[in-house]
Amino acid sequence: MLEIKKLSVEGKNNKKLLKKIDFSVRPGEYIGLTGSSGAGKTTLIKAIMGILDYNCRIVNGSIMLDGTALTDLSAKERRELCGITMGFIPQNPMTAFDRHKKIGKLMEETYRIRLGIPRREADELAAETLRAVNLTDVSRVKASYPGQLSGGMLQRVTVAILWGLKPRYILADEPTSALDEKNRDILLELLKENPEKAGIVFLSHDAKALKMLCKQIMVMENGALVERQTVEELFRHPVNEWTKKFIISANMEEGGEWIWKELKYPM
Repeated sequence: MLEIKKLSVEGKNNKKLLKKIDFSVRPGEYIGLTGSSGAGKTTLIKAIMGILDYNCRIVNGSIMLDGTALTDLSAKERRELCGITMGFIPQNPMTAFDRHKKIGKLMEETYRIRLGIPRREADELAAETLRAVNLTDVSRVKASYPGQLSGGMLQRVTVAILWGLKPRYILADEPTSALDEKNRDILLELLKENPEKAGIVFLSHDAKALKMLCKQIMVMENGALVERQTVEELFRHPVNEWTKKFIISANMEEGGEWIWKELKYPM
């Protein structure tokens, strides 16, 4: 279980970025995370991953991963968990790849180093996982540099790598925001399939994606968790004022990415 207990983070000039965050996710669970811009969602993901900005620090609380306190581990020990125990899907997949290396080489190196398998087996696993995410022209994808693939294809490559590494938990930081509707739906279907039954924390402003993937949704505002309900209850009976505006906007949009803006509708 990934368990966050009373986690507080401060930034520059002791600004409180996260305030006593409490939640947990088990393998196989899908939990959505949404909230206004600047609410602290990405800071929370970074704190869990151990990649907080240099001027930020954890001042209280704990991050427990299957009984191990992540905050007690060295940077090297944290890196060893990446991919194998805890995976990450970024908002912009281009930032996740070395643009000077071909996809096949990147995947083969990742599997060889992280799984400790020989080069040929790593290459075969790369082909197998690419086919699993519907990138059937395996030879072309492996021979391509990241800049030669679309954002949707790169996100699927990211998922393919995770499927090969089989992490128990996946943190997804707005993975659909840069995708068109077709690629968004493909990515969500892949995450729903979730062959290794990883626990997924899915950060998004995309109401359709949250409904499609998650069982529960947490709402953040000003660094705190202000609401947590099942998807059905949240969309029927939102409590927080920001959540109410979110639901109104989501209902007005007929699918697609929802963009935060101040609205003047009666509550």
